[in-house]
Amino acid sequence: MKISMRWATIIGSILLVWGANLIIIPSSYFNSQHILLRHSRDIMANISDLTMEQSYNHLYKARSAANLTKLLLSSRVVTHESAVGFGALEHYFFDQLATYPHLAGIYFGTPDGDFFYVNRDNSRIKNGFRTKIIKHGPKGRTCQLTWRDSNYKILARENDPSDTYDPRQRPWYRKAIRDNHIVWTDPYIFFTSQRPGITIAGPSYNAQGHLQGVVGVDIDIAELSTFIGKLRVGKSGEAFMLNRNGDVIAYHDIKRLIVHTGPSGTTHLASIAELDNPVITKAFASVKWHYDKDGNMQLLKPLFTSFLCKGKRYTAMFTPFADKKLPWIIGVYIPDDDYLGEIKHSRKLNIIYTVLLSGIASLLAMAFARAITRPVVALQEAARAIEKNDMAPTIKTNSIFQEIQETADGFARMQKSIINYRQELEEREKLHAAITSTANDAIILIDQDDNISYWNPAAEKIFGFNSKAVMGANIFKTIMSPNNDGEERGTALRAHIQRLNDSGRAFELMAVNAQGTKIPIEFSAANLTIKGHQHEVVIIRDISERKRHEKVKKHLVNDLHDGIGGNLTNIKLLAEMNAARTTDEEQRRVLENIADICQDSMLEIRNYMDSLDGREINWPSWLADLSQYCFKTMEAHGINFEMHNVLNPKACRPSSLLTMNMFKIIREGLTNIIKHARAGKVQLAVIIDGETLRLNLTDDGRAKAGDIERNRHGRGILSMRARCHDLGGELSLRAENGLNIEIIIPLQADSEHLVCRQENV
Repeated sequence: MKISMRWATIIGSILLVWGANLIIIPSSYFNSQHILLRHSRDIMANISDLTMEQSYNHLYKARSAANLTKLLLSSRVVTHESAVGFGALEHYFFDQLATYPHLAGIYFGTPDGDFFYVNRDNSRIKNGFRTKIIKHGPKGRTCQLTWRDSNYKILARENDPSDTYDPRQRPWYRKAIRDNHIVWTDPYIFFTSQRPGITIAGPSYNAQGHLQGVVGVDIDIAELSTFIGKLRVGKSGEAFMLNRNGDVIAYHDIKRLIVHTGPSGTTHLASIAELDNPVITKAFASVKWHYDKDGNMQLLKPLFTSFLCKGKRYTAMFTPFADKKLPWIIGVYIPDDDYLGEIKHSRKLNIIYTVLLSGIASLLAMAFARAITRPVVALQEAARAIEKNDMAPTIKTNSIFQEIQETADGFARMQKSIINYRQELEEREKLHAAITSTANDAIILIDQDDNISYWNPAAEKIFGFNSKAVMGANIFKTIMSPNNDGEERGTALRAHIQRLNDSGRAFELMAVNAQGTKIPIEFSAANLTIKGHQHEVVIIRDISERKRHEKVKKHLVNDLHDGIGGNLTNIKLLAEMNAARTTDEEQRRVLENIADICQDSMLEIRNYMDSLDGREINWPSWLADLSQYCFKTMEAHGINFEMHNVLNPKACRPSSLLTMNMFKIIREGLTNIIKHARAGKVQLAVIIDGETLRLNLTDDGRAKAGDIERNRHGRGILSMRARCHDLGGELSLRAENGLNIEIIIPLQADSEHLVCRQENV
């Protein structure tokens, strides 16, 4: 069933508007809610990372101070073994406290029970310091206290014989010795300052590996609470830090961290329950914590949780410190309404606006549908006219829509292109008809049953049949069955045509004309699909004249071989026989020269015969003939001859024209050496690679650079250059302890000079 485009557009637009709003609004709400919640998690993660980085910066300065103190003691830069040495140690401790305000005290305990301690003390003066020194000497144990101001000036000094402090019994000393590396204590409340802090301690050894003592640093961590209090976590969120035993070690209200218990006024860090923050309590309770055997919480990676507190939804994140030596956890919580409150308010407004806009959009959709369908209907009518080959109706559309207008304009251009193409096609048909009618080769079109469907004038001239007589006739029975064996011969030729199409080569065979005369032809074919049916375009060339020339060349070859070649052979034999019999030295030399000239002439005649009969020439045989000729020629004149060659087996095989000309060039070069060089040794190097033929003919004669310049227009040199130029190559002469003739011939330069084997391409 077909429906109207107009109503489909109207109904589809209305459904699209309402359906899209029904899908987009809830999806947008939940996606935005999801994005904002994810954003809140990112904020909490960033706050956790920032807090962790601040904590590391805060604590690891103390660790650096402890490490540096250990190194200084080990290297004896500072020492405690004398009053002078301890003065340097005390001054160093004082400098460390002045440099790092968050350090509460720094001290050093020895295996003998000696103790050196510098800490902040405001009992005598603000921003003051106190030094405590416990020594064990020949007179017994002493404990000296010294108070100083911020400039290291002594304010007071006294002894405390009642002091019984022994560093060796303290947990920080024992733990550092036991673990043999830097250790951290759990956070606790410092007695003097009543502020939260931790202690870091580490053993120090001398160069011989003996224990010197343990260095300790008290670190005030109240600054972490100040830092956390300044963080902005959404509109009303908060951050805090926990120890893994559940104590809160950093909170924006530092007073709530310290809990006083008992009549003695002892203090400790507040637990989650003692902090009196219901949101943090709920956040902590919403996590299913895992505890180790000592009752400490186990948390290996950041954990998110969601919970309700007093009717509000919160999202919280707990992040463990990466350093396992700091068993702390950073907690952050944010109310969901910080991000979703405005969304809930705007959702109601969005629904109202959506209904109003959807109604307006529906009215506009109907108006747009009419504006769209009217030009489309006009295009439909024009398309039907073109389908009926009626090109007369013109398309006139003026639409406010760019796409419809461009479609209408494109449709009009297409109509014009079809008209122009029809005219161009008619002109091409005339051109093809003119080409096929004036071609010298027969052009025949046959269908899949081998019946002739086209026959050009050249075919009429070659075979004597006019096109009307052969149209629809079987091509094999008509012109290729001289013995009335058309069906059998046609089957064989059909198979041959198929192989021809597969290989892309032509072949020769005999055909008959209308008078029954046999005609040698060259036959080639190509596949062609016309209206879904397979055809072959057959090109036939009359090669009667070619065959006549081949016959003439065979006669010439036979005449050269049997006539001139035979005479030269007889002359050579007679000259050699008479040279062997005569005792006259001069006559013998003349006869030997006659025999050599006959041999050279026979070699040149053989090259001409190879060129005429098309006999295949290869590099190995040509190199062997060249070597034999050069050796005999030079030997006859008492000149030593050497030949070296390098042959690429994939090089194109040479043509007779190349070998003939190269033989004549080398012969001319040898003749010049014999006549003018007075050489004792001649070398010929032949290099045949995939692209060039390179020859170097050298002698050890008397040639000089001036001789080359004087003889460069000589007949022999000009002849050699001309033959190289005909082969597309170059010839150069150079005098270096004799004459050097270099010849370079490109092997791919001219198909008349070289013939490539199919398997080497």
